[in-house]
Amino acid sequence: MLEKRQQKYKTFKTVTKKNYYISFLLLISILASSCGNNKYVSKEYISTNLSNEKIELSEELFSKLKKDHYIKKFVEEDFNEKYIRALIEKLDENKFFFTQGEVDLFIEKSKNYSGSDFDIDEAYEIINLYFKRLVNFSEYQIRAIEKNSFNFNKEEFMDIYYEDNKWVETSEHLNELWRLQTKNELLVAMIADELSDQPKKDLIKRYTNKIRRIQQQREEDIFSIAMNTLTNQFDPHSSYLSPRSAEDFDMNMSLKLEGIGALLGVKDDYTEIVSLVAGGPAEKSGKILPKDRITKIKQKDLPGSDYVDVIGWRIDEVVDLIRGEAGTEVEIEFISSESGEDIRKLVTLQREEIKLEDRAAKSKVHQIVNGPKIGIIDLPSFYIDFNGYQNKSNDYKSSSGDIKNILNGFNDQNVDAVILDLRNNGGGALMEANKIIGLFVASGPTVQVKHSAGYIQPYGDSRAIQVWKKPLVVMVNRYSASASEIVAGAIQDYQRGLVVGQRTFGKGTVQSLEKLSKGQIKITESKYYRVSGTSTQNKGVVPDIELPVTWDIETVGESSYPTSLKWDTVRPYRHKKFILDSNKLENIKNLYAQRLANEPNLAYLEKVRQRYDLNKNKKELSLNIDIRESEKTLRKEWLLELENERRSLLGLIAFETYADLLEESKDESPGDEDSINIEEDFLLIEVTNIVKDFLNLKIILSKVD
Repeated sequence: MLEKRQQKYKTFKTVTKKNYYISFLLLISILASSCGNNKYVSKEYISTNLSNEKIELSEELFSKLKKDHYIKKFVEEDFNEKYIRALIEKLDENKFFFTQGEVDLFIEKSKNYSGSDFDIDEAYEIINLYFKRLVNFSEYQIRAIEKNSFNFNKEEFMDIYYEDNKWVETSEHLNELWRLQTKNELLVAMIADELSDQPKKDLIKRYTNKIRRIQQQREEDIFSIAMNTLTNQFDPHSSYLSPRSAEDFDMNMSLKLEGIGALLGVKDDYTEIVSLVAGGPAEKSGKILPKDRITKIKQKDLPGSDYVDVIGWRIDEVVDLIRGEAGTEVEIEFISSESGEDIRKLVTLQREEIKLEDRAAKSKVHQIVNGPKIGIIDLPSFYIDFNGYQNKSNDYKSSSGDIKNILNGFNDQNVDAVILDLRNNGGGALMEANKIIGLFVASGPTVQVKHSAGYIQPYGDSRAIQVWKKPLVVMVNRYSASASEIVAGAIQDYQRGLVVGQRTFGKGTVQSLEKLSKGQIKITESKYYRVSGTSTQNKGVVPDIELPVTWDIETVGESSYPTSLKWDTVRPYRHKKFILDSNKLENIKNLYAQRLANEPNLAYLEKVRQRYDLNKNKKELSLNIDIRESEKTLRKEWLLELENERRSLLGLIAFETYADLLEESKDESPGDEDSINIEEDFLLIEVTNIVKDFLNLKIILSKVD
């Protein structure tokens, strides 16, 4: 097999040169002729060759996937074609770097590859071409800005609706896409709130640094792209961890990493927030969201430190800038996932070592005036001190132990109902999820796990004692995943309480981590099913009452992954349900619907969502500076008007200007990190109203014998 690949690679280099030599000469001649008197000296990208070590490692990885993955007999005759198509789509999702002819050649070549295997040689060929085009694009941008020929008074538009994009036919068409993109990036720099006195120089520096970093690519970078595209053909959660990535993963699991508490990924030229670590600085700030894109980083504790533009940087270099000693501060500029390209936000974070205590459950008793006492529990993760558990310590820390103590305290204080907040809880230990369910439903099955061998194993806590017997409402959102979905699903299946919020993430799979000769591989090995027999995979848990959300949740979550495993069912597992009057539940939903139309905070969220949908469906972006300035001003005026409308209805003082609103937002601190912000959390406020309705209707919960 290895000899076959080595011989094939000798011919691959010749074919590559033959196929693209003419194309690149044409592209370079276009660049030279269109840029006039150049100051930038072109630097040719040197392709990375496939080493014998990586050939052997790829075969080892592929063998493990076929043997140990949950889905058996996955690899079929057309596997390589699907793999190559996925790689092309991953690299050039917006159809910005390849031509249609090149894509057709790659696909045709992939079909001719014999056997139920994958062609890593062609993968390297495509990835190398991609990085060459990135260099060509950046060089084009430098020369275009040096030429200084953009007319920002011209009525010109750029297509920003990428879903219907097709690859262009020629290099000249690519050139036009690049021109419009460069013009837009310069326009954004010119009208940014934090104005630079030299936007052109800043952009040229960014593009030059980007080229330098691409030129510094190592084979491990190319190999990781090829292998993670391969593992993602099985499912989105199976992945290859390079030796460096495996080291980072181990640090995250042991919680000894000093930083901001965020998982980062790459999207186009940006380092993007993928998820937030519960209890970390980013999550506690309340100002950072998944899909926010990082643009600049500043070390606050270094005298004379300036912002570093990190657009186009390698992700490991961005991570190195963000990491630092606990107690030091870093300021990060983001493009918010909820706003347009022209709007940036600055967030200052203090680095810290994320400890188990930071991820612990928090609680608060909320006394409604002339009304009930409501106990609120915020559970950021399903944590457990595994060392203490394995050593049979009597007081090891765990989420189930903490929640049990909180519930006992609520009972002592005569609390009337509990809200269990699982928003943004990405999961954790399955045994903890089982124990927490038991605190509300007593003994019984909580979840079923189907293993790759085909057998189904029920899980639960046969010794569980129901600590809380009064009404329960569980809050979830799109970032509630895995163990959170098990808990929410069980509460629904047992009819123990209400689940409110948004449809959950839909991660109903379990992964194991296995060592390779170099690095590690994470493989999906089993699936979760609810006791009702339905899977949480892909569809997630659908809440009984759906709360408003300001963005499109379908853009993230399991269902947004093209290779996610399908939703299915198994046989239900016998369990004793609680009696929950369906007619009274309908009354609760009707009362909520009435508030949704009139309550100021909920109306505010609905209007933000309407604006989001309007921007999301926008097809074109003007490249006229007057129009863009006007759009930016109108957006600020709309935000100010919307906020003041909300404040007026609530009897609060209105802001005079947008600057006042912005200053108030900057001055807002996350407050006491151990507290639950009932005053500012609009959805939590509404859930207390739902709980009040629950209590007023005198719904009695009892288990069927």
